[in-house]
Amino acid sequence: MTPLETLLARRGDAPTLEDFGGEDRFFAQADELATSRLWFRAAEALLAAWDCLNSPDRAAAFIAEALTAENRPGVVGDLLDRLCDHPGYLRDHSTALNRIALRRTEPHATALEAETAGFFLEAALRLALAGGAIKRYGVLDVLTDPQAPSAPIGYARQVVRALGAGYEQWRDADLTNALHAFLDIPALRSDAAFELAMCHLSDAFNAADRSSLLTQLTASRTHFTEAIDSDQDRPDATAYRAAINAVLAFEANDNEALSTEAAQLRRSTSEHALWLTGLRTGWRDGRYDTEAAWYTLSADLEHAAAHLDSPLPTWPSQTIQHVFAAYIAHRSVRLTPTGDASALQLLVAPRIEDAFAAREGLLLHVHALLADAPPDWDRQAAEELRSAVESRLGLPPEEPEDGPGKDGAADDLAAELGRAVLAALPPDTLNGLHEQLTDTYSSHIKTLPKAEQDLFNEVIRGLQPCPDFQSFSVREHFIRLVTATIRFLANRTNRGRDKHTKKTAYLFAPKPGEKLPLEIELQEDLHDYLDSACFEVQMETIDRSGGRADILVIFPGFSIVIECKRELRKAEPADLKRYLGQTVAYQAAGVTLGMLAVLDLTPKPQWLPNLRDNMWTEHIPAPDSRQLDRWAVVMRVPGNRTTPHDMS
Repeated sequence: MTPLETLLARRGDAPTLEDFGGEDRFFAQADELATSRLWFRAAEALLAAWDCLNSPDRAAAFIAEALTAENRPGVVGDLLDRLCDHPGYLRDHSTALNRIALRRTEPHATALEAETAGFFLEAALRLALAGGAIKRYGVLDVLTDPQAPSAPIGYARQVVRALGAGYEQWRDADLTNALHAFLDIPALRSDAAFELAMCHLSDAFNAADRSSLLTQLTASRTHFTEAIDSDQDRPDATAYRAAINAVLAFEANDNEALSTEAAQLRRSTSEHALWLTGLRTGWRDGRYDTEAAWYTLSADLEHAAAHLDSPLPTWPSQTIQHVFAAYIAHRSVRLTPTGDASALQLLVAPRIEDAFAAREGLLLHVHALLADAPPDWDRQAAEELRSAVESRLGLPPEEPEDGPGKDGAADDLAAELGRAVLAALPPDTLNGLHEQLTDTYSSHIKTLPKAEQDLFNEVIRGLQPCPDFQSFSVREHFIRLVTATIRFLANRTNRGRDKHTKKTAYLFAPKPGEKLPLEIELQEDLHDYLDSACFEVQMETIDRSGGRADILVIFPGFSIVIECKRELRKAEPADLKRYLGQTVAYQAAGVTLGMLAVLDLTPKPQWLPNLRDNMWTEHIPAPDSRQLDRWAVVMRVPGNRTTPHDMS
């Protein structure tokens, strides 16, 4: 092997651009690299250093030339996945990649060509779904090609799955018409029926009225049954069919059937989750998240249904929270939401509203909770339910919370007395009181070093628009957590290799032959640090918004989930946004605040980023205007480090 081949073939992470001798030396060897069977390792080195390249166009040409000639499905699939997730590359070269992808879908006569063409088809679809400069018409022509059903199975199956994903986004009838042609092929009938079922399910979630919703749900259930009949090993189809049956049973007040279907949904979803281990693709996260949302909805429906017919005027707090979650089911399980379609609420809401209207004592729960709601209460759902039930009962609209009520006279008197007392105080005293009330966190930062104070102020500034952060109790405790994580980050950033213990060895570059650490090492270190700082913390806590929390920090009246990740290749703030969806998903039943801790294992031949560059606040807008936005504090812990003495 040549030295270049040896470099490409070395075990572990891909070589860096510096390993090749720098950018100029790399391109001097480009012809030899392009003909190597391991050329994709060189492409990975270019992508890792993309934002620092002097000649990104030459790098894109190298990748395009080699990708055009490559015929190994595994190499093609892996590199296309990286390219479609690389914002720097896509910024200027998505059109060129799309041209290559569409062209490479054409030769698929042999089994090997078919599998390779399938990966290029997936890439073309992902580029079009991204909503950027790539229009959908080119990939639509490929997807609706009448010859596709007669192609080898490896390619035809990818067409089927792409047709379903495309329809969920574009609602183009040509895509479902094309899917029907695959039902006549025994080897593809199950996949085609499943995708058609998902198309109808997507239409159901966007239905404008009850009749249309039921029509689409019935069609979806029929196709799910067809998928199961064609292939008994379809836990995904079984789960969705059970979900539809559960909703219909809830509406029909058939609690026995609801319990049966909910149990089936949970069994099938668990089977499917095991099957998906290691096979999940990021661009189809919407599908997987929808399946998980159905699982959660089934539990809420089952719990709510067991109590809706009860004559008792009092319920456990947990039960009524399940009712609220079921009442707004359409917010969490609708595929590709459009406008303000109420979708599942057309079926779920009437039974809940009828129960509350028939037993007016239940309405008192909502009134009481709205008057003194816990921090993690779903206030919006409670407001919607109260309004709907009062409208059914013919009651006048409730006055705004800050308007006069039964205690209005007392409130007015207290306010007047308060104004009189404050008016007698000197301006300096008033200013001092105001500062103490509004800057309750000042005691947390006055002793911090300047860089930590600057970071603290920047993070808190980003949290100001969050309504939950304005709550005094939430703000006080969350600020204490922010301060502790800043201290943790500063401590671990300063930690030296010679003095580190085994617990913090994950911060440094591994020795020859050792593997890079996993995120569990950061997770355990951060957990122990917070525990020693007198926080109440738990690890791997189940039943957090349908998932498992890496670190749960418990405060009076609310809790915060810290999601832990590790990143090997792309760790800039823009790159880490892909973890924010999972981070804030844990906040579904609590305050709209969370944390993300990322162990940055990218190569660090030069100095570490400043402390102030390694923590920031992210605002995550809600996908539906009726939902609440969420906020997350992101902490990037620099790992895979060398000492300053060894830096180049």
